[in-house]
Amino acid sequence: MFSFNKIKTSIYEYFLRLSLQKKFIALYICIIMIPVITFTLIYTRQVDDSAIKDITNKNEYLLEIEKVHIENNIESMRRTAQMVVSDNEFIDFVKTRDETNVNDLLNFKMNAFSNVSRLQVNNPTIENIHLYTNNPYVNEMWPILFSEDRIKDKPWKQETIARNGMEFWWFEQQDYDILGRYPYRANAKISVLRELDYPKDEHLGIIEISMLQKNFFPKMFSAVDSVDSSIVVVDKNNNYIINPENSFLKNNQIDMKSLTKQFENKKKKGTFSFQYMNKETPILVGAIYLEGIDSYMLNIVSLQTIFAETESTRNLVLGGIIFLVLILSYLTYRIISYLLKEMYKLMNTMKEAESGDFGVKVDVDGYSEIGQLAYHFKSMLSKINRLIADAVNKNAVTKEAELRALKTQIDSHFLFNTLENIKMMAEIKGDYETSDAVTSLGSMMRYNLRWKNDFVLLQEELSHIKNYVDIMNLRLEGRLTLMIDVPDELMATEVLKMSLQPIVENAVKHGLAPVLYEKQGEIKLHAYRNETDIVIEITDNGIGMTAEDALNLNEKINSGLDAESNRGTGIGLVNVHERMQLLYGEEYGLEVQSKEGEYTKVAFHVPSFIAKEENLVVQALNR
Repeated sequence: MFSFNKIKTSIYEYFLRLSLQKKFIALYICIIMIPVITFTLIYTRQVDDSAIKDITNKNEYLLEIEKVHIENNIESMRRTAQMVVSDNEFIDFVKTRDETNVNDLLNFKMNAFSNVSRLQVNNPTIENIHLYTNNPYVNEMWPILFSEDRIKDKPWKQETIARNGMEFWWFEQQDYDILGRYPYRANAKISVLRELDYPKDEHLGIIEISMLQKNFFPKMFSAVDSVDSSIVVVDKNNNYIINPENSFLKNNQIDMKSLTKQFENKKKKGTFSFQYMNKETPILVGAIYLEGIDSYMLNIVSLQTIFAETESTRNLVLGGIIFLVLILSYLTYRIISYLLKEMYKLMNTMKEAESGDFGVKVDVDGYSEIGQLAYHFKSMLSKINRLIADAVNKNAVTKEAELRALKTQIDSHFLFNTLENIKMMAEIKGDYETSDAVTSLGSMMRYNLRWKNDFVLLQEELSHIKNYVDIMNLRLEGRLTLMIDVPDELMATEVLKMSLQPIVENAVKHGLAPVLYEKQGEIKLHAYRNETDIVIEITDNGIGMTAEDALNLNEKINSGLDAESNRGTGIGLVNVHERMQLLYGEEYGLEVQSKEGEYTKVAFHVPSFIAKEENLVVQALNR
């Protein structure tokens, strides 16, 4: 079983074995396809999110509008019930305990009874107004006044009485005829029920005001059948009231148990939305609380169509990208073959020279990089041939010394001559930014190669840091700002060579890199003198660290453990810390302070030693 590191090593070794031409093509494909595919995936995801957000807002707005209609219906039913209870003449007749004569009945029929009947006529959405009384002296008068015996088997009777005059809402899935003249009809209705007691705490009857659910929930029972959504109502007992004519729930095989579980986890007062997977179908549910009837109204929407359209678009775009990249890769392959033809000729010449034929002809000319490399190779062959001729008359020791000197000369002169050539080419083309970068790079390399002393002037170390920041700004498009606050009298302070640059490098790579495209990166270098030493502080405005991480980092630095896993690369903080303690003493070293999301500060002390003015020039030249 291969580990991830072994697989990664195998891929890396395979890549190294490829020809330069194939490496270019592989990098070309990766550089183009990875960002484009990533962008496409992110963009399509944003399209999905935007579409879902639009649907969510639309659904919640629809539910808010529907809630207004429902609240109007609730108020209408409550008002009707209250008007019945407030009709003193009607209530006095119902509570009478005496036999009524014909005149009283006619008077009640023409006045109080007619007034209550008109309540239903004036509000056509009201389906029924019923008053069920237990008064044996009151005769039934259809369609309003009935005996309470007719509802003795109704499940809502006892709970209505138990509420002591408080309203009780009841969902009835089938309409019924209280007189029993016709069987139940498929007309679902909702009723508000209220006990009538007079005198107080003496049960007199129950008032029922009912409305058909298709009138109470107009949007749910809309005649337009939607294949992608459905509105349902969930009462306080998690019973679902649905429109049986809406085919959405059946066609999408909505699992009501799963819906109930999701709804219970997300349920809250007000308006809200949530998503879940119903089998393999993504579902968006918008919900709103109906306080008047202590229920929730849900709008269930299938996201299958939206996701299918986005996936089709994504696949089409990715297919087009892959096809285009393949075409471009082939064209690039042919172009690179032409451009690298001279390089392959030079490689063949080098192979002949490697076999011992130093008189081989280098048939590559021009002013390109390959031409310059061929020129230097011809010069090298010429020098090697001269050295071989001279070595015939010298002993082995002299020959070895000359070859070693030649190698040193080639390494240094070739490097700096090449950099100077690149600089001149950039200036000729007017690319002064590249020219300045090459100048900074050359200064850094000379600074690193001329290591004759462990100590340098602080001014030299600061110049080295400035060159480093200039080169980094070429990569980072000027997003780094270096601020140096060092008094002139401290510029001649002797400090360890390469003691500041690793700290600045860590600040750039690990403190500022994650936030450079959100804000301007700042590195502040401040130096001042205290009672005994000179203090140097380097602060960045990067991501910072928690107090715990900063403490762990300081412990690793002080203990000599590898701190590279936290902040360091290259020479590393541990290396700088150990060099300071070795050359200055154990009381010296680095100290890290940080605050997460704000800054990281690395501070250290150096002995207050100022080089004499007459030695400054000599020291600078020696280094």
